[in-house]
Amino acid sequence: MFNRQKDMVKPGILFLALALTLGLAAQEEKRLPPKLDPAAAQLVFDSGRFQSRISGPKGIGVLASDLSLYGMGGQAMGFAAKSEEAKTFLIGSFYSECIAYVRGGKPELALDRLKAIEKEFITMGVTNSVYGFVSKIENAITTKKYEPAVLLDFFALFQPVYEEFLKSKGQDRLTLFQAGSWLMDMGLAAAAQDKTLLKQPQVLNYFIAEMKRMDAPKGVQDSLAEISAISAKKEIADRDAAQVLKLIKKIQSVLG
Repeated sequence: MFNRQKDMVKPGILFLALALTLGLAAQEEKRLPPKLDPAAAQLVFDSGRFQSRISGPKGIGVLASDLSLYGMGGQAMGFAAKSEEAKTFLIGSFYSECIAYVRGGKPELALDRLKAIEKEFITMGVTNSVYGFVSKIENAITTKKYEPAVLLDFFALFQPVYEEFLKSKGQDRLTLFQAGSWLMDMGLAAAAQDKTLLKQPQVLNYFIAEMKRMDAPKGVQDSLAEISAISAKKEIADRDAAQVLKLIKKIQSVLG
C-alpha cells in the first residue's frame, strides 16, 4: 500500500509531478489504438470531457447509480468469477462511473468503486505506476483537499495511463476497457435524454469493427448496429434515447 500524502500540495504542482513520474509527455499520440485506419486513428477516448457535455434534468450522479454494474458479481463487487476480459470491461465502466459520482457530488460512491479497482489491480498484477495512480486518486478524494474540478482533471490522467498498460496485454483488452467506459458515458447521455451526444458514428464504427474482429456475441454486435442506426437519424426521439439505454444495458450484461 502506498503512503498517503499529508501535506497540502498545489494542484498544478501535483499534476506536473504526476505527469513527469508517469511519463505522460506526448500522451495524445500514445493514446491512439494501434493499427487503425486513418479515420479511426483520430479517436481519443476521454470520459471526463464527454460527461462534461451531458445535460439533463437529473443529476449525473443519480443517473450513474441507475446504470451501475457495481455489486452484480458477488462478494468482489462485480469482479467475482469473471474472466480477465470481463474484469477489464468492468474497470472501464467503474472508471467512468467514478467520474460521474465526483461530478455529481457523490464522492463516497466513487471511493467504493476505486477501492474495488485497487483490490483487483493487486490480483491482476498491474504496474506500480497504474496501481499508484488509483491509490493517489483515492487519497485525493478521501482527504477532501481539492475541489471537484481539480479532482476531475486528476481523474482524466488515469485513462491514458491505463490504456498504455493495456496495450501490452493486447488490443482486445484495450478495446474492452474503452468499451466499458464509453458505454457508461453513452448510457448517461441516453438516460439524460441528451440526444446530441448520442450521435457518435465514428466511435460506433470503431466498436462495431472491433467487436466483429473479436467475434463478440451476436447480441452485442446486433445491439451496436441498432445503436448506430439510431445515431445516424437526423432527429432522435425520446423513444430512441430510451432504446439506446436499453441496448447499452444489454451489452453491459453480456460483456461485464
